[in-house]
Amino acid sequence: MTCSQFVVRLVARGGSLGIREELIGDVLEEIARGRSRRWACRQLIGLYGLAFVTHVRHRARLTPHAIALAIGLVLLAAATVASARLVLAAWLGVYYVAGTLSLFAHMASNTMSAGARASSDAAEASNLS
Repeated sequence: MTCSQFVVRLVARGGSLGIREELIGDVLEEIARGRSRRWACRQLIGLYGLAFVTHVRHRARLTPHAIALAIGLVLLAAATVASARLVLAAWLGVYYVAGTLSLFAHMASNTMSAGARASSDAAEASNLS
């Protein structure tokens, strides 16, 4: 069995793992058009990565340790593809955006819970009178 046949079999098997048939069909079509082996392997990694993430989201409990491990693996994988400087710049950008969004979500949550407490206090006061 050649490498391209192996890749085609793995891509075709992705349907049993929950990968959408449209994605599999598109990848198989591009392989049939003569895409390079490297391109096919990258698509294969992406499809199986997507299936793995979907599986984890539905079945596993996300703990801080699991999240830290996943981030470490992503950074390690990125370091094999790009320079350390680019990986660090991208990580800092993601960290900055995620931190900002987390801060705003926390502030919104506190505002909503304070509003809910105020309305329940008002309802309780009107019931007492």
